[in-house]
Amino acid sequence: MKILYLHQHFQKKAGATRSYEFSKHFLQRGHDVTLITGTGKSERTEEGIEVLSTATKYNQKMSKGRRILAFGHFMLGSFWRGLTRRQVDVIYATSTPLTVGFIGLLLSKIKRIPLVFEVRDVWPDVPVQLGYITNPLLIQMLTKVEKMIYNEASEIIALSSAMKERIVAKGIAAEKVTVVENVANNDLVAKIEVQPCVDKELQQWIQDRFVVIHPGTMGEVNGLKHLLTVASHMKKDKHIGFLLIGEGSEKAALQEQVTAMQLENVKIVDGMAKESVFSVMKQCNIGAMSVKNERILWDNSANKFFDFLAVGLPVVLNYQGWQHEVLQESGAGRGFLYHDIAGYCEFLQDMAENEQSYHQAQVASKNLSKRYDVTLLSERVVNLLEKMIERKK
Repeated sequence: MKILYLHQHFQKKAGATRSYEFSKHFLQRGHDVTLITGTGKSERTEEGIEVLSTATKYNQKMSKGRRILAFGHFMLGSFWRGLTRRQVDVIYATSTPLTVGFIGLLLSKIKRIPLVFEVRDVWPDVPVQLGYITNPLLIQMLTKVEKMIYNEASEIIALSSAMKERIVAKGIAAEKVTVVENVANNDLVAKIEVQPCVDKELQQWIQDRFVVIHPGTMGEVNGLKHLLTVASHMKKDKHIGFLLIGEGSEKAALQEQVTAMQLENVKIVDGMAKESVFSVMKQCNIGAMSVKNERILWDNSANKFFDFLAVGLPVVLNYQGWQHEVLQESGAGRGFLYHDIAGYCEFLQDMAENEQSYHQAQVASKNLSKRYDVTLLSERVVNLLEKMIERKK
């Protein structure tokens, strides 16, 4: 089987993207993979993945107009590169943006081969409900494109059960939608040894505290002002600290807020390589998942949730939904409504002061990671593709 994989923001880094891990697994099962992306360069990786890049310039700090141009650039470039690939058996298109699915649909029609559409965020619902897309005509157009892709795709993969429910509510048959969450890369995490931080001040800061860590993007959607509010309520708990690692549009404002509120229990540091983040995480105590106060964001399946599980960190959420349910069921953490600051703080205090409760949550977190192990979920996807191709013969 030859798979044409479309992923605009693919990264060739261990543990950085499920597309990379899935592609490696497809190769191990004897299938060929050509991955078309907007990032990096065109090459053949050591594992044998053929990567074709459109060299599309894109970053989170771009204006809305520049992002639209970037999406258009990738659409044209990926369509042309996809047309040049011969003897392809299946198109695997992963969103976001929705335009990736549209190109996947066009290529599948021209080549007369099945399309598998992976939904990482339910578009256009998310940007519409967050107020990023307000034009009625654009919303109508995107909704029609979304429904067309769902109807024409042979299989749909959703990254959470909540996403599947939203898709099915749009009139799509439930049996057409398979849930495959993001992955916990347990083997990678096991191989990473704890190394002292290059920043000696950071290393000392971590060693002196029970640390709640949030690695990743510091954007508006991430709602990290909530974490600073929690930190302000816990100033008296000097042994509990909050560490934010990464970049993003809200980073400067968060740093200013830390200074203004005199939050000595908060540390904000620059982004670092994935391996270094894992090394730091292994020296921390709780993983924090944070989003702004919007119900639709509860459906997310962010990488860091599964990274926390792979490391064996208990997890605390400032929202509820499916992740809260699995944490509650397993004992690996808790989710709280956005405004339940008191409950959030009490949970952290209990974890920091009750050694037995904390150890039980650690064990539960690591056990939960096995449910989302990268090998297990990669196998689920490749089995789905193989059965689909067999049915089409």
